[in-house]
Amino acid sequence: MKEISVVEPLFFSEFKCAGSACLDHCCKGWDIYLDKPAVNRYLKSGDITVRQLAEENIIKTKKSFDNWGTMKLSTSGNCAFLDENSLCSIHKKMGEKALSPTCSSYPRSQKKTKYEIRNSLTLSCPEAVRGLLASPEAMLLNENKTLRIAALNAPEVDQASRFINLMCSNLLLASGANIEQGLYGIAMLFLFAEKAGDSADKYTRLEEYFFSVLNLIEQGEMAANIDSIKPDYQLQWALLLRLQAYLGSHKAIRGSGTLIHYVNKLIYIQSDLAEGNDVTVSMKRLAAVWQDKLKPWLAERPHIMGNYLQYRMYHDGFPSHSGQSALANLYLLTAEWFLLRSLLSASLELVGTISENDVINIIYSYHSVTKHDQISDKAFMHEIEKSKVNDDLSLLHLLR
Repeated sequence: MKEISVVEPLFFSEFKCAGSACLDHCCKGWDIYLDKPAVNRYLKSGDITVRQLAEENIIKTKKSFDNWGTMKLSTSGNCAFLDENSLCSIHKKMGEKALSPTCSSYPRSQKKTKYEIRNSLTLSCPEAVRGLLASPEAMLLNENKTLRIAALNAPEVDQASRFINLMCSNLLLASGANIEQGLYGIAMLFLFAEKAGDSADKYTRLEEYFFSVLNLIEQGEMAANIDSIKPDYQLQWALLLRLQAYLGSHKAIRGSGTLIHYVNKLIYIQSDLAEGNDVTVSMKRLAAVWQDKLKPWLAERPHIMGNYLQYRMYHDGFPSHSGQSALANLYLLTAEWFLLRSLLSASLELVGTISENDVINIIYSYHSVTKHDQISDKAFMHEIEKSKVNDDLSLLHLLR
């Protein structure tokens, strides 16, 4: 028998589907793929309504066992099985076990290694985001042990990557509401790791350096380092402009309407160039809102952005995901953080108030549009690459 660890954050354990009360239900605006058993089950259902809906709306593709059919969507973009109360007819008439694998598991996800299962939720679900941001304890990890006949058919844990991931998580935890200090600290850590190369004592030296960086954050010296950075408003403006163009050109899917609602506010702020097309005007305006209004609001709720970034550490396996260098992945994370803070700042500036619902809307819609498939994620990174001109360290200019 083999002992398997099952790890899951508290917000995963406590998740419950909001059903018809969902801000933006998952049965709309996405391609819905059905596996072979589900297609056959619905077409042969003893419930005449289910069978008729299946016959009229399931298109057999037979591309694979998991993609045996797709659902036609209504003119409003809804799954044909969604009833007038925004509830699933399959679930109602045939029970939860009759759902297809995708429908029964979403927004839950799993990552497996040989002796560990890590459970998580995808943040394209607004209710998952609500749970993540609900309390300071949402990202507390619970671990249970289970026995199996054999180890999982998955690779071993990369202990070196897990070690670096843990250090990054702790630097962000130590920074509290001052997220930029944690990101700066991670950049210092990665640069040191590059210089250390593959020396025999690399990880011993890296751990010692980690504690020195942690001390800089705790003693307030990291804040002074960040204050010494000269803001590059041209870089910030160009990055936001490029990301806005990408988001605006993206195929309309679930969440895109919500995201564009906030993007349009940012576009309005960025169009304020005053005389001489001076881009610093709009960027200074956003920076002032961030420093004077939004940052104090978040400081009263430090778990909001703290939980989000801890989620990214855990869910992404940062920084070893996507096959890029650690610094490249840090640039992506920093650029995304800068975009989210800019969207929130623009909304606060134009509306006059900000709420936790705004944070939920921005995060879920952003993840729905850019994180729901690998193609979107890579395309988003490609836009960032164009702005940074292959200089990963220019990410520091996004921290001011």
